[in-house]
Amino acid sequence: MAGLQRQMMAVVLGEPLEPALRGQVIARPSLDAEDQFAIYQHATAALLEQALAISYPATARVMGSGTFRQIIADYVAVTPSRSGDLEAYGADVGDFLERLARADIPLTAPDLARFEWLVAQLARAPETPALDHEKLAAIPSDQLPELRFALVPRAALFRSSHPVLAIWSEADSAQYDRGDSLLLVCDDALRTIKLNPDAWAFHSTLSAGGALREAVEAAININPDFDLGSSLDQILRMGASSIRS
Repeated sequence: MAGLQRQMMAVVLGEPLEPALRGQVIARPSLDAEDQFAIYQHATAALLEQALAISYPATARVMGSGTFRQIIADYVAVTPSRSGDLEAYGADVGDFLERLARADIPLTAPDLARFEWLVAQLARAPETPALDHEKLAAIPSDQLPELRFALVPRAALFRSSHPVLAIWSEADSAQYDRGDSLLLVCDDALRTIKLNPDAWAFHSTLSAGGALREAVEAAININPDFDLGSSLDQILRMGASSIRS
């Protein structure tokens, strides 16, 4: 029975209907096996398309609802769901849009979709204790250079050559003049800090597992006047990091 159910689900998700399975379907007037499975296939595709419309409202707004619906239908046709959790479906929509490279897809759309997906995942991530001023002050000063940080599950770095934050938040279009390098934390709401190139080098080095000493060196290579105290304060105020074990 379990094997039969797996075969039926595979067909609903787009696999060809095998003769052995066709024989298991009870015939109905004017509906052969293919027609019966097509009903479920169309319903499943519609459900997945609706889930993606919920996950990517800003991307749909930028692309235009008609173009978005048509492209999302194409995505669903070639990307079956592998989970019963609809919120987990559509992780690579941004990559899909980029591969299409169509003239009717705005250049901002792939990164905007990636940003929307990231924000949704941060909102669903578990809350864990973060490093604060008191915890940092308790660490012996001679250990600080080799200290290694990890972003908490609800924090992330995001970089784009497009101003995705302004587009996502529907800010004044006058702000759409440059890309974004962002530190994000999503708890009750999304909180963001825009990072200068030296701060980005600092935070990204820490996020990649580098020691505090290495992160400072990366930042100073870009800006000799890099302010370590300010960048550490950003981490602590945002509740973005913990100490790697």
